[in-house]
Amino acid sequence: MADRIVDAASLKAQTTRIFERLGLPEADALVVADHLVEADLRGHPSHGVIRVPTYVTACREGRINSRPNIRIVEDHGGQVVMDADNGIGQLAAFRANELAIERGKAHGMAGVALRRSTHCGAMAYYAIRAIPHGLIGWATTNAGINMPPTGGTQKLVGNNPFAMAVPTDRPWPMVLDMATSVVAGGKLQVARAKGQPIPLGWALDRDGNPTTDPHAASDGSLLPVGGPKGYGMALMFDVLAGVLSGGRFGAGLGEQGSGQFFMTIDVGRFMPLDQFKARMDELIDQLHGCPTTAGVEQVFVPGEIEHAIQATRLREGIPIEATVLDALDRLEHELDG
Repeated sequence: MADRIVDAASLKAQTTRIFERLGLPEADALVVADHLVEADLRGHPSHGVIRVPTYVTACREGRINSRPNIRIVEDHGGQVVMDADNGIGQLAAFRANELAIERGKAHGMAGVALRRSTHCGAMAYYAIRAIPHGLIGWATTNAGINMPPTGGTQKLVGNNPFAMAVPTDRPWPMVLDMATSVVAGGKLQVARAKGQPIPLGWALDRDGNPTTDPHAASDGSLLPVGGPKGYGMALMFDVLAGVLSGGRFGAGLGEQGSGQFFMTIDVGRFMPLDQFKARMDELIDQLHGCPTTAGVEQVFVPGEIEHAIQATRLREGIPIEATVLDALDRLEHELDG
C-alpha cells in the first residue's frame, strides 16, 4: 500500500489519545507521542508511530507499566541511578535525560543511568534536547539480544545504539544517531509493513544464512556494523546502559527489558559557548568545502539531512505507510470501546 501524507500535529494528537486510553496521564502520553512523531519527522519511520501497536500490546499484557513510579535510587550529584519501574521507555528515558541536563548544568558533566526501562525509541531525541542548554548531549541504550558476538553462533548482544548532539551556530546541531548493527532492527519492521525485501548484508536467518526476507531476518539475527568493531561498540554500550545501571544486560535482556545511559557536558566549562560554536562552524565549513566524488553534489555532516527532512515535513506533512495509519485507527477505535 502507498504512503499517505499526514499532518504532524494531527498524528501527534491521535498518538497521544491512544496512550491516554492505555492509562498514561495526558502529559506523559504527549511525551511518548512527541518522541514517536519526531522520529517520523526526521525521516526515521523505524522508530516512529509504526511502533505504537507493539507498545500498546505490551501495555495490555502487563509487560510495560503504563503508570510507573520512576524514581532516583542513587544520587551523587553528577552521577545518578534511576529506576523506571518497567515504564514505557520514551517516558522513563525522557525523565532521566531531563535530569542529566539539569545536573550537567549544575556540575559541568553528568551521567544518569536508568534501569528497568523498556524500548525508548530514537536516541537522537534525547541528545538533541541538551542543545538549548549549551550542553553536548550523549545517549545510549541496550536493546533486545539480536546479534551474536564476532565468531559466535548464539545471540548474546543487542545492536545497542547511541547518539551524540553538538551545538553549532547553524539552524541545526551536529547529531550522530546510529545502531551498532548494519541497520536498526526497526528497518525490518518497516520492510515487513511495506512488503519489501531487505538488502543482503543486513541480517542472517535462524540458520545463519544471509537473507533478503525481513520475516526470516526477524527470526534470525542482525549483523554488526564493521564486523568486530560494531560488536565491540555494542558490548561497551551494554556496560553503561545495563551493567553500570544495575539493570538487565547481555542474555538477561529478553524481548522487552532494557536500560539507558545519558551524559551531558557543559561546553562553557571548557570555553565560551560562542567560541565553541564558531570552531564547530569552521569544522563544518571544511567538510562542506570538501571536493566530492562523481555523482555527489555536496558533503553533509551528521544531522543536517534530518533537519532538512523535518523542516519539509512540518510544512508539507509526513508520509506514513497506509497500513500503519490503518493500525492506529483500529487501535483508537478498540481503546474507545
